[in-house]
Amino acid sequence: MSENTRPHLKLEEIRSIEDRTFEGRPMGGTYPRTDYQRHANKVFRQTQQLKRFYEQSQDKELTSKRYFRVELPDEKNVLASDGERLSANILGNLVGSPKKNVGHFSTSETSIESLTEQIQSYKDSEKHTGKSKFAVIEKITHIPVSEKISIALQNILDAGEEPGEVLISLFPDLTRDEIATIKTAITQYLSDSNGEIVSDYEGDTARILKVKASSEKINELAECFLAIQTVDPVEDFLVESAVVGDAIEDGVIVQPNRSNAKVCIFDSGIVKGSRFLDSSIIDHEEPIGPPYNTEHGTFVASRVIYGNSLRDAISAGQLEPDVKVLSVCMRSHDDIGNPNPAVGDDFIRIIRDTVARWHNEIKVYNLSMNLRIASTGRPAVVTDDHIGPLAAELDHLSKKYGVLFVITTGNFPMSGNDPTPTENYPDYFENEESRLCRPSEAMLALTVGSVADRENNGSMTQLNCPSPFTRRGPGFNSYRKPDLVAPGGNYAANWRQFNDLAVAGIDGSGGNISYGSGTSFAAPLISRLAAKLFENIPNATPDLVRAMLIHSAQMHGAEIIREDLLLKLVGNGEPHSEFLLNSDRWNQHFTYQGRIEYRKIVKIPFFVPAALTDRNKGKKVRVRFTLSFSPETNRTLKAGYCKSHLRTKIFKRNDSGELYGTNSTKNHITVSDRYSTVVRYDKEFTRGLQSGDWELLVEQESRWVLQDTNTPFAFVLTISDPQKDQNIDIYQAIQNEATNRFQDLIPIRDRIRV
Repeated sequence: MSENTRPHLKLEEIRSIEDRTFEGRPMGGTYPRTDYQRHANKVFRQTQQLKRFYEQSQDKELTSKRYFRVELPDEKNVLASDGERLSANILGNLVGSPKKNVGHFSTSETSIESLTEQIQSYKDSEKHTGKSKFAVIEKITHIPVSEKISIALQNILDAGEEPGEVLISLFPDLTRDEIATIKTAITQYLSDSNGEIVSDYEGDTARILKVKASSEKINELAECFLAIQTVDPVEDFLVESAVVGDAIEDGVIVQPNRSNAKVCIFDSGIVKGSRFLDSSIIDHEEPIGPPYNTEHGTFVASRVIYGNSLRDAISAGQLEPDVKVLSVCMRSHDDIGNPNPAVGDDFIRIIRDTVARWHNEIKVYNLSMNLRIASTGRPAVVTDDHIGPLAAELDHLSKKYGVLFVITTGNFPMSGNDPTPTENYPDYFENEESRLCRPSEAMLALTVGSVADRENNGSMTQLNCPSPFTRRGPGFNSYRKPDLVAPGGNYAANWRQFNDLAVAGIDGSGGNISYGSGTSFAAPLISRLAAKLFENIPNATPDLVRAMLIHSAQMHGAEIIREDLLLKLVGNGEPHSEFLLNSDRWNQHFTYQGRIEYRKIVKIPFFVPAALTDRNKGKKVRVRFTLSFSPETNRTLKAGYCKSHLRTKIFKRNDSGELYGTNSTKNHITVSDRYSTVVRYDKEFTRGLQSGDWELLVEQESRWVLQDTNTPFAFVLTISDPQKDQNIDIYQAIQNEATNRFQDLIPIRDRIRV
């Protein structure tokens, strides 16, 4: 065992599995109103207006479903117990929530009649019978167009532009027969304006139609068809360019690639016939035809295969490929040579088909491409209230097949033709236009931004600071995104490309070194690290790999960027590859992966040795963990997209030897976004400590009915000596005090090359 490295330890024991204890959910009293009669009259009028709206809908005879909107007072939360009670009271199922006090509900025609009768009784009876059910309702109306049409599409319509084609998502509770009749009705409705349904496919949870229609017809469709839940613009993608450098000399040796680490690359295709790449390519797939141009895909592939060390390796005369790649070309050409990228539903179909065929062999899928609005060329910027169809599909495939997607934040500006910001670095990151691009809002994927790994006197930013072109978070619902950053290049003053500040790859001919700057070239470094973790750790899950990469990350750039903006740019930081698979004498990592049922509590013990707690001076123990999980997701639920949350709590062993739950304090939570997919904890304990088993409690909560109640999760937990006492070796202390109890995760490995 070397001085600096120790193996991680596996946690496999569960101390207990308990049902969540309920002491009876308070039903809540009647919501106070100064005048119940006036309120009842208002709500009754609204239900009458709702019924008249149904009579005017185009699909009232095609489906028995009736969809409507209920708004509660600002302090109420439809995604909590308020929503559960309301669903029962109004005889409807909650199917979406654009914000916390607004719910979209589905019910039947007969239930609407019954609801109307009950509200009439609330209005007409002397004691306002039913006020405990209905007094909480602020408004009950049809779902307005503004909550169906996405912000990106609305911006196009407001500007007087024609989107050409749009993606229409139907409500998820429609039957196949209802969907078929609704499609026929939409086709007939569009027939007098040269509109049509171009194609349709089954999305992650609902049927999605690609429709050609005018702006006027799009608004009419959203208004008149009850079954339409969301309308989005069709999106395509843009790839970055690079500068071709010198030819790689014939004398440079390429070592055999004996690695079992594998990454699938969805991109513009990879050049064939390159002696530097061919032995590392599993296959070339061209689902829409041969590549238009392989520059971008080849550069990305070389970053996956060789990492960030290509410059030095070429100078040393020896290349050592250690990851293999599958190339899937997403950008072909038409009969006269113009680029023909996969767009909209074609993009999703290709990814879905590829993952279905390869998931047993390939666990990591790299998308170094970001979406733009096909009709305008503008970036498809992430918003707080909306998950795009592609991001939702990536999350669905991640959970279904147990794979990990690595995607980029996108570049700002998005292309070389767009104007550069007039503000100085980093001030322009305050602009909303610099927010990350789709599909980087995907919750189960790793979203990657860029940091600079080179600087000079004239560079726009310093070493290890966010690259000038990287985009910032937050992601959907203000969750922390990006997840990680990696080296992707730097710029010279005034946004000038300068090869010495760029990162290196291999060009589209396969024989030259190439130089580029972009988040496209940062993401492959995270993909290769993820692939190496899957290669080294038997039966690793995507949740464990996500947790390990995030847990190892280090923050840079605080010296020139204030903390709140820095977090939006670098997320959790840059992975520290030296400690991905190794611990050291003062930091012992434990790992665990498993599953948890709905409304269950599991307690997982981890060991704190006496060497840390029985010292005479400076008794300190630092505990930190990163927990990653894969909840069930549904984009039609909008703000309720992630259907489960994992609550966590550390139990320490106190002076009396009892397990004691530690209270939350403002200085210990790093990330704890409810209904996100990552929880981070970091706390230093200094008093009332005893050695032995401490515990991490994990509990699954949910605000929705789950199709699959068994949620996978994993975590990395580290116990540390903040003082770095030269007399302490935590790994050895655990072996001495808990002999043969914990297995090494894997034998000590050399540092994974970035």
